[in-house]
Amino acid sequence: MLALLSPQIFLLYIGTHVTKFIVSAQWQFSVNWVEIEKVIFQWREVKDMETSLARAHHQVVLARQPIVNTHLAPMGYELLYRKNSAALSAEIADDVAATAQVVAASLLELGMLNLVGDKKAFINFPRAYLLSPSGVPIDPEMVVVEVLENAVFDAVLLAALRRWVKAGYSIALDDFVFDTKLVPFVELADYIKLDIMALGKDEFHRQVDALRGFDVEIIAEKVETWEEFQFCRLLDVNYFQGYFFEKPELVVSKSSKVNSMTLLRLMAVMLNTSELEVAELERLIGQDAGLVHKLLRFLNSPVTGLMASVDSLRLAITLIGMEKLKSLVNLLLMSEMTGDRHVLLQSIMLRAKHAELIAKHRAYGNEDKYFLAGMLSMIDVCVGMQLEKVLSELPLPNEFINAIIHRSGRVGQTLNLIEEYRSNGIAEGSEQAELYETYLDAIQWTDSFIASV
Repeated sequence: MLALLSPQIFLLYIGTHVTKFIVSAQWQFSVNWVEIEKVIFQWREVKDMETSLARAHHQVVLARQPIVNTHLAPMGYELLYRKNSAALSAEIADDVAATAQVVAASLLELGMLNLVGDKKAFINFPRAYLLSPSGVPIDPEMVVVEVLENAVFDAVLLAALRRWVKAGYSIALDDFVFDTKLVPFVELADYIKLDIMALGKDEFHRQVDALRGFDVEIIAEKVETWEEFQFCRLLDVNYFQGYFFEKPELVVSKSSKVNSMTLLRLMAVMLNTSELEVAELERLIGQDAGLVHKLLRFLNSPVTGLMASVDSLRLAITLIGMEKLKSLVNLLLMSEMTGDRHVLLQSIMLRAKHAELIAKHRAYGNEDKYFLAGMLSMIDVCVGMQLEKVLSELPLPNEFINAIIHRSGRVGQTLNLIEEYRSNGIAEGSEQAELYETYLDAIQWTDSFIASV
């Protein structure tokens, strides 16, 4: 039926949103089904793009509160979970997910150096996380592991904490109340946090006296008045935390979302395969622009000490390594920082695949570089930040960044070419057939990919 309609009636039928996509010499007085599929695909993108952009990224929120010395200078910051920017307190429904979200935000979004500088980051770790064999991919020199008071201090936890200490982490016992049965834990700890509000001055004094024989630093927390501060100082307490010094400060940023199914498939492959092929990992990771962005941010963090730049996903995976990759995927899964945004995803994947197919058709070599460039050229939409700023925070070669932003070199020219073709469907001379065929192949691949996610 549609094949019999005139081009004008067909345009009215599809809707005015697709007009700019179909100004092509191929559209004369007949419509073939391949062209109809192409236009409908593009119309579907435009129709749903406005609603999908708002879901492409979300807010990352945490709070930080300084821990100060006797001179009121910060020696570290406790990083605290917040559900959103309006939350006045933690409101934790799942303590494992809360810790994972704080770690993921600090490591992959906000940047640990931005949050604490050269100070220590104190992070609450619940029992389940402390017993997790995957650990966390963060620098032991920067992080103090806070063991919560409800962690159940038994032999299993003690063995787990010894592994953390052996890995180089400092331990803090939070909301602690001394008991002789807990001596092995005190001997492992670097810091003991005593809640003066909960204990009261007399019991606080008794706790300090009980801990004097151990090589630990005491942190007085919930200090809210000058009188409490002076009381603690007279007991030779050196570190303090509480509203008297500063309330928790909200830190907010935008973050790209990661598709939960991609993470689950990736974790399943890594857990069930004894010998992993980089090509398979590249295929799975390449399905999600948000995940690519987070992995590149990790490579650019002080944790890795990376001195090289990265211009392909395969190289990024190799530099991260299998064990670190498992930890990162596990971290993102636990943090629940996931979401589906298929409409935006199909636009990103179509651009990336089309760039790769053009490079392959022209025998440019390094097709994965073109795929990554196509994906990163839309990463600003995922993150909600300017493209230049996003790319500057990733370990990319300058010429690769220039190719994406300024469209220099073969990579940049390829991006320009495919974007121009997607905008109006017109190319010069012999390029018309090449772009037409590769674009339809990219559509078919993208549709198959979206259906499988």
